[in-house]
Amino acid sequence: MKVNKKSNPEPVNAYKILKIRKGQIIMTDIISFSPSPSIFGFGSIKQLPEVLASNNYKKLLIFTDTQIAKSGILQIVLDLLEGSIEYEIFSAVPPEPHSSDMDKQKDRLGSGYDALLSLGGGSVMDFAKAMSIIMTHEGSLGDYLGEGLVPGPVVPIVCVPTTSGTGSQSTQTTVFTIEGVKRGVSSEYIRPVFSVVDPELTIELPPMVTRNSGYDALMHACESFMARPSSQVPDRPIRYQGSNPFSRALALEAFSHIWRSYKPAIYEGKNREARIGMSIGAHMAGMAFSHSGLGLVHALASSLGGMVDAPHGICLAACTRIGLQYNFEYCEKGFAVLDGIIADIEEISSQPSGKRFLDRLQQLINDVAMPSRPSELGIGKGDAEKLMENTLVQTRRIQTNPRPLDDGLLNYIKEGI
Repeated sequence: MKVNKKSNPEPVNAYKILKIRKGQIIMTDIISFSPSPSIFGFGSIKQLPEVLASNNYKKLLIFTDTQIAKSGILQIVLDLLEGSIEYEIFSAVPPEPHSSDMDKQKDRLGSGYDALLSLGGGSVMDFAKAMSIIMTHEGSLGDYLGEGLVPGPVVPIVCVPTTSGTGSQSTQTTVFTIEGVKRGVSSEYIRPVFSVVDPELTIELPPMVTRNSGYDALMHACESFMARPSSQVPDRPIRYQGSNPFSRALALEAFSHIWRSYKPAIYEGKNREARIGMSIGAHMAGMAFSHSGLGLVHALASSLGGMVDAPHGICLAACTRIGLQYNFEYCEKGFAVLDGIIADIEEISSQPSGKRFLDRLQQLINDVAMPSRPSELGIGKGDAEKLMENTLVQTRRIQTNPRPLDDGLLNYIKEGI
């Protein structure tokens, strides 16, 4: 059906699409909402010394990677800290880290740090969170897999993200590969004590990094909004409580910012408005899913990421079709809400449609040249059972997926590969 532009499209009304009367949402279960404090804005990195001083931190261990060190961003931070605080630097954080990468550093790093400063993207922030655990408590990282197994406080973590993707500065989770599967540790003890989100630090981000990390943020917003309702998550993981009014509001606003800004940020890297939109969208999406949880697309992508050497955003794109089609019967109205937001942004007149949302998302994947099937990453139908097996261990994501997982998932995987 041909759609026509109109100058003043009617704003999407989520209440109308979901057939919810205003005031009808009644909280019948207990929800905990505890986002980390943050400073946001262009140039906000200049406030980092004040943040550190207000917490009386005297000695820092700075985690970053070689690209950030070469880019000049690390030097900007060091210039700000000069003369005000003692610091040491670990600049060898690998992309997509394995648990062994952290475990082998446990006894090599110094001690007596008041805080860990994470300067980088999701891998750097996850690395710092993981190190905070094993620098404080006994054992290896694998001993803490899952939810609520970190026994007590850790070295405080301050995050300065340099990408707009994982939203890890907002979450209580660290993700890494262990025994060929992407797994994670979730604990309120590793939620950052503070973050400084400065979009200016993302201006020089390469297009492919912008694309890959940005798609992660987009799927955070989508899956958080569509997560199983909190009232239907009886055995709640730590903080992953299911979709609730707080998470849905954040997820919808995040989705709007990201969809509007995603392609401009990729193709017009110095577009200040697009970079701000991606930064705030990723940050809000992180806040949303850190309370609601995610779903099957992320579970599949984490499993795929343990099987192939590809960035997380790429794995998400390759698994989107499988995950969202599996959930479609449970999510059609919610998908229509997201379709309506897209229609508002692109100023087109059309009746919101869940199916059209999936089509629009597939077109976006094609537009930015990402894979739409695991087969494009070297996975064959013979790998379907392994992909499903590895997905089933992603309990913290499965528990909040809108549709319970059953044997029928294997057929969706085989068809989607």
